[in-house]
Amino acid sequence: MATNNRRLLVTLPEAESQRLDQLADQLRLSRSELLRRLLMNSKLPDQRTFEASQAILDLLKVNADQARLGNLFKLALDEPLSADLLAKFDQLISDITATQNALKDLVREIDSSLHHKAS
Repeated sequence: MATNNRRLLVTLPEAESQRLDQLADQLRLSRSELLRRLLMNSKLPDQRTFEASQAILDLLKVNADQARLGNLFKLALDEPLSADLLAKFDQLISDITATQNALKDLVREIDSSLHHKAS
């Protein structure tokens, strides 16, 4: 397939080449795309956006783990247990629900701050 793109050969010292690779990895861009954006003075991705996105994913994983734990406790509650143990399970389920809600609020807060920065 014919293209109007031209390939350029750029020679860099080892330190500069490593810096280019490091920056491209941090911004999740190819070396070519990074150089193209720098040349055209285009906007580069914000590293904090990637970090915040990763934090959201990590919090959602914790939330899913909490949900699985809560479901296991609910299954345990279906078995015959003493009144004292039932009260402890009820408190644990309540604590798990509160933690899940706090995690969801934190995810919403991070997400809204990301959208606020983009505007």
